[in-house]
Amino acid sequence: MDHKGTLSSAFNMSLGFIPVIISILLCELITQDTAIYIGTGIGIVGIYLLLHRKGALIPNFILYIATGMLALLSLAALIPGDYVPPGALPLTLEVSILIPMLILYMHKKRFINHFLRQIGSCNKRLYAQGAEAAVVSARFALIFGILHFIIISIVVACQDPLSQTSMVILYKVFPPVVFVMSTLFNQIAIRYFNHLMSHTEYVPIVNTKGDVIGRSLAIEALNYKNAYINPVIRIAVSTHGMLFLCDRPMNAILDKGKTDIPMECYLRYGESLTEGVNRLVNNALPHATEDFKPEFNIVYHFENETTNRLIYLFIVDIKDDSILCTPRFKNSKLWSFKQIEENMGKGFFSSCFEDEYEHLKDVICIREKYRES
Repeated sequence: MDHKGTLSSAFNMSLGFIPVIISILLCELITQDTAIYIGTGIGIVGIYLLLHRKGALIPNFILYIATGMLALLSLAALIPGDYVPPGALPLTLEVSILIPMLILYMHKKRFINHFLRQIGSCNKRLYAQGAEAAVVSARFALIFGILHFIIISIVVACQDPLSQTSMVILYKVFPPVVFVMSTLFNQIAIRYFNHLMSHTEYVPIVNTKGDVIGRSLAIEALNYKNAYINPVIRIAVSTHGMLFLCDRPMNAILDKGKTDIPMECYLRYGESLTEGVNRLVNNALPHATEDFKPEFNIVYHFENETTNRLIYLFIVDIKDDSILCTPRFKNSKLWSFKQIEENMGKGFFSSCFEDEYEHLKDVICIREKYRES
């Protein structure tokens, strides 16, 4: 499966500066007021096209902010008087845009968390990702904006009065360069990120019926918790009418250290259930024989405040339990149904196992009954 292109150019929120760049360039050819009107119109058209494009909406918050600032300047243009001194529009626009960029960056955690709390579907998740991308774009703009104002301060301190060439470079050339460089470096960062993530593992996003409706990075199962449903494979092991249980890893997302069935993993994006089961068995029991064949039993939806899963439960019955003697399974042993029932509901077992126990018991009892007959 191809993992290239983790982030598309749609996440380059600095593209939202294009209406501002166009206004700055046009002000050298037409009046400042007209340049602002055109930039505002381009921004509004851009927002309209963004909201009506096919597919999932990736909101460009930078475009919204830039268009909003241009709209405010357009309204100011209706007021009599020179609200922007002649020739000062490029620097005015730069400052007008960098101020909300600074506010956005200073409150980035609150901004991102606002959308994280509202995640309710695959599409809503893109709002949180768009917020994160907007913060990155704001950072690039601030870096180049700060460099610009440092250069202005140095030149003004060393050259008084400023030459005509210096004024043109500092006040007319550099402002659009700030936004162009922000866009360029943002795109370079996206390409670099995609290169680093080219071998990153993905997990599918599914609905309660098991239909794949998207994908996400496997690590997002930790970050977004129960925001969307991921498929999980679980394999129970029985032998001699008992269940083999062990402690869950202490780095597990759910129920750290609690007693549970021995094998569990996320299904990978593009992977079939059979492939996922084989991968899980090979990782847990690399020396398992061909007779070790888990059988699918049930699929059910499990959700709490920590995780959101569509669980595919498999059971494998073995005769020789010596294969289970591996350091991978911590505090492992065979449990009789009586022992399990004596500890149920006491916070000893994992949440999933307590939901699955009655079904596992029925399946194993039926197998043992027919085996005896």
